Amino acid sequence: SERYTVGVPSVIVVPEMAKKSINIQLLKRMRKESGFTQTELAARLGVSRETISAIENEKQETINSLSIDLIERWWKVCGQRASMKIKTEFMQNILQFFNFDFIKK
Repeated sequence: SERYTVGVPSVIVVPEMAKKSINIQLLKRMRKESGFTQTELAARLGVSRETISAIENEKQETINSLSIDLIERWWKVCGQRASMKIKTEFMQNILQFFNFDFIKK
């Protein structure tokens, strides 16, 4: 049987309206549930605490410049400690963001 993989570019440019579909408050909840301060998460992601704060406070300029790489790193760092509920919500949000639909037959 053949295997197909879907590659996701490390950085994507997404129209401003589509950016709004990323649930920023979900990222904040994931960080808090994982027990990281903004400073700790920033250090692990290689960004400033101000960047984390701007994301969590939904500063439009910062939201518009989010890369898929940063969201992936956020997932890898916080997902290790997050509950299954928040992990599931996060994955559903990402799937919706990329317009992946799974149809049950």
